[in-house]
Amino acid sequence: MACQADGTGWEVGAAVTFHDSKLANRDFGVTTQQSIDSGLPETDVDSGYRSTGVNVSYRNYLGQNWQIFGEAMYEAFGSDVSDSPITRNDYEAEIGVGFIYVF
Repeated sequence: MACQADGTGWEVGAAVTFHDSKLANRDFGVTTQQSIDSGLPETDVDSGYRSTGVNVSYRNYLGQNWQIFGEAMYEAFGSDVSDSPITRNDYEAEIGVGFIYVF
């Protein structure tokens, strides 16, 4: 929940994420056929711990209906995900800025 009743202000969140093997392999696994097609090593990712992350966001009104929005996110992957040839790093980071029109 944002700091103000109108939805503006700072918001900080943290999460620990777990996944089952079906979702883990959909996102980070490499099947035999994909390995043949891409040259990446075949990879089977187990279910369990995926990552720990933190995000920070801010919203503020610029006028009666317009808000500016900014956010930053950092997610540190667990070893199974980090070891996947699909991931470039053992983390993911994002920064975003946008505008929101409130009806």
